[in-house]
Order: sequence, then C-alpha cells, then structure tokens
Amino acid sequence: MELIKHYDLGIHYHQGKANVVEDALSRKSDANVVLAYPLELCRELERLSLSIVSHTKGVTLEIDSTLEQDIRKGQLQDKKIKEIRELMKEGKAPDFTEDAQGTIWFKKRICVPDIESIRETILREAHDSAYSIHPGSTKMYQDLKQLYWWYGMKRDVAAHVALCDI
Repeated sequence: MELIKHYDLGIHYHQGKANVVEDALSRKSDANVVLAYPLELCRELERLSLSIVSHTKGVTLEIDSTLEQDIRKGQLQDKKIKEIRELMKEGKAPDFTEDAQGTIWFKKRICVPDIESIRETILREAHDSAYSIHPGSTKMYQDLKQLYWWYGMKRDVAAHVALCDI
C-alpha cells in the first residue's frame, strides 16, 4: 500500500469467467482466419525480397546418434565384453544377449565398453545437458541404468556428480 498510494490508479474486479487474461489470439476476432494478406505486409516482404509460399512439400530431417555406433565399435576391442561373449557361448551369462549386429546387451541395456570418451559423453549428457538440470547421483544412476550397463557404473556416476561445481 505504501508503494501504490502515490499513484493515481483504480482496481477493478471482474467476476467469474470475465476475469481472464487475454492472449494474442483472443484479442482479434479475425486472427484465426486469414483470407488476404495486408498490403503493408506484402510491401514489407517485397522490400526484403521475401515471398509467401503457400504450398510446400514436407521436408524430413533424420538425425542419427553416433554414440550407439561408437559403442558397437568399442565393444569389438573391449576385454570384459569379449569375456562376456565367451561366457555367453558357454551358457554362463543368461542375462546377456547379442543382437543381429553383434552388439552385446545386458537385459534391455546396451553394454558400454571401457572407453573413457564414450562413458564421459554419456555421463556429461545425463548430468550437464539443459534437459537433465544436474540431477543427484541416485536419480542420474536410475535414469542411466534404464539404457546403459557397464562394470562400476554406479561408482562412475557418483564420482561424476561429486566433481560437479553446480
């Protein structure tokens, strides 16, 4: 009250549904239907050497992660994954499977080879990206263990989170 008493203003109350904040589309009744382009818009587009394209064909952009390809390549040289392959042949690793491309999986999780750059990429994306917002070690481990598996993953996650300054 101390702040606003120096201003000449009035506070009005609108009852019920009339007390709704307007958005850009609800301000004009003709905003939903565009029949013709305003002359000013056409002149501005002409000045900028732009035009309006009314009929276009869809464009598809496919983005393929190289991480899975790197994991597949890394599995070929990893000693522990080679041991797992041997155990699978002997029938001593029932939770591990090999897909048609030769990739080793632990249940439904891909086995990550002992390559520091691959593991660091996974940890950094799971912790430092704008979508993850620096989770704690327990949350981060729970998220990662749905997709990836490697020996000492819980320890690596805890160490990565402990080194984070944020």
